[in-house]
Amino acid sequence: MMHAFLEAAADLLLGAACPGCGAPGWGLCHLCAARLDAPVRLVDRDVGVPVAAAGPYRPVLCHVIPRFKDDGALHLTGELAGLLARAVAVLEPPEASVLVPVPSRPSAVRERGYDHAARLSRAAARRCGLAQARLLARRDQGSDQSVLGRSGRAANLDGAMTALWEPRPVLLVDDITTTGASLREAVRAVAAAGGRVVGAAVIADADYR
Repeated sequence: MMHAFLEAAADLLLGAACPGCGAPGWGLCHLCAARLDAPVRLVDRDVGVPVAAAGPYRPVLCHVIPRFKDDGALHLTGELAGLLARAVAVLEPPEASVLVPVPSRPSAVRERGYDHAARLSRAAARRCGLAQARLLARRDQGSDQSVLGRSGRAANLDGAMTALWEPRPVLLVDDITTTGASLREAVRAVAAAGGRVVGAAVIADADYR
């Protein structure tokens, strides 16, 4: 009863709504949270390492991730980091592993006002008891990946990332995987710097195939 009252009050006073379905309330509603409670699955993106996704992009995460990533709904950090941590756990990384976020274009980070990938990586690392490091950097070149097709995504990211050397096993983390182009380029950059990627974990699989 009290929870329902607080949700109604939030809607009246703040115009708050579930980012997944738009129902009145603060944060994810019970129905959307239940839909995200799905088994983590390994997805094939031909990136050279195992890739684990916490859930499908549709029908819920296609609304939730943009709210967090582009609209600054930072109160969703815990929910999304929890999903990312579940995907990390399925990969069973070595205890010495370090989580490394896949970077966005610097101009996109400036426009958003914060680095969403780094924020998720830090929160997921705390939940997993692993280290976290921002080893990868992306050159501010090319187009927004979301407007490109499969071949365009690959060409757009060719040689776009650089990495610092890291002696510990690296586990890449990102919000969404579509064609796998970003993960593939990140794996290449880490290897070029002398590091070793043992896997990749993402919140959502867009199943762009």
